[in-house]
Amino acid sequence: MKKIVVIGSGVGGSASAALLKKEGYDVTLIESHSFPGGRCASMTRDGFTYDFGVHMFSRGDKGPHGEVNRKINGNLKWITKDPPCRVMGKMDFDFPLNIKPLSTRLNLARKLGVKVKNLPALYVLFRSLMKGKDIEINDHISLHDHVSRYTDDENVHLFINCVCQLYFALSYLESSAGEFIWSFSRMFNDASFGYPKGGGGKIPGSFLSALEKYGGKIKFGETVQAIKIQNGIAAGVQTDKNFYPADMVISNCGMSRTVDLAGADNFPEEYRKKAKDCAYSNAYVTIKYALDHPVVPYPVVFYMPDMPPRDIFGYINEKRAPEDPYIFMPVPSNIDPELAPAGKQLVIAGTAAPTGASNELCGKIIDAIHERVIKLFPEIEKAALWQIRSTASDTTGITKHAAGEAIGIGQTPDQVGRYRPKLETPVKGLYIVGSDAGARGIGTEIASGSALALCELLTSAKKNI
Repeated sequence: MKKIVVIGSGVGGSASAALLKKEGYDVTLIESHSFPGGRCASMTRDGFTYDFGVHMFSRGDKGPHGEVNRKINGNLKWITKDPPCRVMGKMDFDFPLNIKPLSTRLNLARKLGVKVKNLPALYVLFRSLMKGKDIEINDHISLHDHVSRYTDDENVHLFINCVCQLYFALSYLESSAGEFIWSFSRMFNDASFGYPKGGGGKIPGSFLSALEKYGGKIKFGETVQAIKIQNGIAAGVQTDKNFYPADMVISNCGMSRTVDLAGADNFPEEYRKKAKDCAYSNAYVTIKYALDHPVVPYPVVFYMPDMPPRDIFGYINEKRAPEDPYIFMPVPSNIDPELAPAGKQLVIAGTAAPTGASNELCGKIIDAIHERVIKLFPEIEKAALWQIRSTASDTTGITKHAAGEAIGIGQTPDQVGRYRPKLETPVKGLYIVGSDAGARGIGTEIASGSALALCELLTSAKKNI
């Protein structure tokens, strides 16, 4: 039985470990923290269960998380609300779960304030997005340029730019149109936007439970010091406590850190350069509010400020706080009441920040979030039992990635599709999974997608031997 060592219990690592253990491999997963999940971890305080990040899941049970769960006979359950989201700010309306009917899309255009003369162009744009065709042709075009082919309507551009930041933690000036088309078409055709019962941490948690059920081993509190390479082949993993020999090593640490752990000299110069030069997604900063009574009546709030579309995320490149931040604000206890004590409410609000942003700058951005949240829902200020603020450096503390990015390697026109890092590295027996490699999608869904692809790759090779 081949031995596999998986580094990291984030979604990609935990999914890979569970899938491969079920396929009959001898799997050991190593996690440096005392808790699982990486960016998708959940924490508890005073009866509240809150996510480290700001999460909803675009495809819910119909996406890669659900597919992994079914393959491993896991215990992950999903909750979907309809309408799933309240749009606020420049517009104010409930966003529907299913936008496939033409009448729904026309109503959505009206609520977005699209000019009548621009409706035909918007219809063609949304039809192209929903069909999800010509993805590779559009991979190398920015989303801004793709949308501009159809319309210059400012409200359409504002909406698409904010959705793009939600998807990829990048503005539509930076993101790949092909990647957006792929993600948008699947999200709105699946109409399964949802949240796992028990919190975001239940995704990696359910995968790890399956891993243990099938006899896999999990080592918490061990820090990986090196991936051992012998004669150009991955031979095992050295932690601060033990050495784990392996026939294959799967790293959920990201491309750059994997190269560092395995030793840069073991990789061709071109691969080292790619790992060093990759551009990353933005960081995200969040506030978690524990409230002594319900204040926000919606499952999710999506706040779009009244600003020119191209300017809304300019503060990120300028490394300053925004005048009025775009905000993504899930209310997890409105979706799963068990995430807060009876009669109380959990609210999480987040926005984008520059990668590597200082704690001082992150603090200013969070102050801007708080100021806007209080304007939207003034009662939160008096109802707050406590609040927890998370910065880019807090993300670095979990991932060990210096940039503190929210997702991983950015989904820019030169870093998606066939130009995304592959699952296989140039070192035989060494693979990377997670948001950096091998899949398309949104946030943690890329990680589960990469795990599914890796399992298919390894089991197909096993069958062909």
